[in-house]
Amino acid sequence: MLIARLHRLLRDVRREGGESFSGIGVVVSAFPGDLPIVPLRPASVLHDRRSTLESLVTISHASNEFHDGFHILSPALDVMMVSVYFSPPIVPGLDTDPLRRLGGRYMAALFGSTLPSVLAAGVASPNYGVAVFQRGREVKAEP
Repeated sequence: MLIARLHRLLRDVRREGGESFSGIGVVVSAFPGDLPIVPLRPASVLHDRRSTLESLVTISHASNEFHDGFHILSPALDVMMVSVYFSPPIVPGLDTDPLRRLGGRYMAALFGSTLPSVLAAGVASPNYGVAVFQRGREVKAEP
């Protein structure tokens, strides 16, 4: 259920982001304090009351100060933190086909999905579409 909800959210963010959509990466975790993250901005918490979809669409444009990095979501897919550098360790043996020409955000989500405190991770790109990861595998994707 979480995977389908996360995939739908990322697909909707990508679609509603329009032509200026710059891409997005999210990590779903109940324990963000256990994640290898560092804030990229002085504030990493949004204080407005928008829905997750509205918040992620707004910050997924290069003109928004929070567009860089990953955004941390709760298991209920509520925004907990925005614009954090997510640096999981490289996991040898995962399917990382360089011929697919995927980026750093994709690889961080793939590797990060193996961490015990990560329920799922996902990315949406204007180039390669939407991908959702769980336990080191791409479990749902679409162009």
